[in-house]
Amino acid sequence: MQMFPILLSLALINTQTNAEPLPEGCALHMSETGKMVTLKGVVDPQGWRHGTYKMSIVTQQGGNRSVSRQAGSFDDSNTETADGLIVLSTTTLYVSKGSRLAVTLQIEDGDRNQSCSFDFER
Repeated sequence: MQMFPILLSLALINTQTNAEPLPEGCALHMSETGKMVTLKGVVDPQGWRHGTYKMSIVTQQGGNRSVSRQAGSFDDSNTETADGLIVLSTTTLYVSKGSRLAVTLQIEDGDRNQSCSFDFER
């Protein structure tokens, strides 16, 4: 059964985790390749055709803490994912064992606002 550890290793190399999207269409997608983590903030264009966003990423690795903030505006001309969601922001981070990420995405269109978030620990 030498094949099982190899298949398990390959399965762990490229995993994808999606935070539960809220009814208003806000979501955070995360994918891993080794110790690299890619985060995407997305919205459902059927509920959010345009607006502004703020994405905050707090990373704790050992005794170090890092905060990254991104912001901008979006509309239906932004890049879309394969399933038709509008991509607001994409970032890639190195996340070592014992590290923690706390990610928050806030969206607003003038009349309403929504946020979604998730925590990840390695």
